[in-house]
Amino acid sequence: MSTVDNESEPKKVLITGASSGIGREVAKALISRKHPVFITGRNESRLNQIEGSTGILAGDLTSPAFVSNLVETSIESLGSIDVFVHCAGIGLIKKVKDMTDLDFVRVTNTNMRATFLIAQKIGEMMAKSGGGRFIYTPGILGRSPMSGASAYCASKFGAIGFLKSMELEYRSKGIHFSYFYFGGVDSPFWDELDMNVVRDKMIPASYAASSIINVIESPDHLVTGDVVIQPQSHQL
Repeated sequence: MSTVDNESEPKKVLITGASSGIGREVAKALISRKHPVFITGRNESRLNQIEGSTGILAGDLTSPAFVSNLVETSIESLGSIDVFVHCAGIGLIKKVKDMTDLDFVRVTNTNMRATFLIAQKIGEMMAKSGGGRFIYTPGILGRSPMSGASAYCASKFGAIGFLKSMELEYRSKGIHFSYFYFGGVDSPFWDELDMNVVRDKMIPASYAASSIINVIESPDHLVTGDVVIQPQSHQL
């Protein structure tokens, strides 16, 4: 990574969770700013609606074979990966007494284990290429517990614990880790959750994306660590 202001230097970016929400907004904004972007998500038709990407590959990040293929394919398409933006995840709002083992496994498998699978590949790739930026969006429940969200919080707390330990292992390799703890982003994330929320008091997904873009386009010698952005109130 160079230490010059990289505003005129396009960054090659891989984005997970680009089918919707923050990931989708980050992808669209980066493409409009002439950065080469490779995108992945579960919904191929929605990925295809994002015009101007360098490439797309839809699939399941809990599959080791898919993760390996994704990293290899994105490197072939981009040439290298300067920035990795990890927005993929699923939600679950359910009390402990009502939760099944399958509920818990599904959420932790997607939010925590998948993070391990792809971070392991990205970390080694960036270490060998001289560094890069690793950006993760755990949301505010990655640091603050909430009633009814025990499995979700466990998956995000676990992913954060894993990545912050990984960060120490790769400290000398030039990889900058950034964590965005957004509270209540107005996105399709909430569509299937049984919660009474006020959408117009949430953080617009485009604003959340702009915060991430600022980090991606900041001079490479500057490191952004934990970022917390919350609305005053979005839950009734």
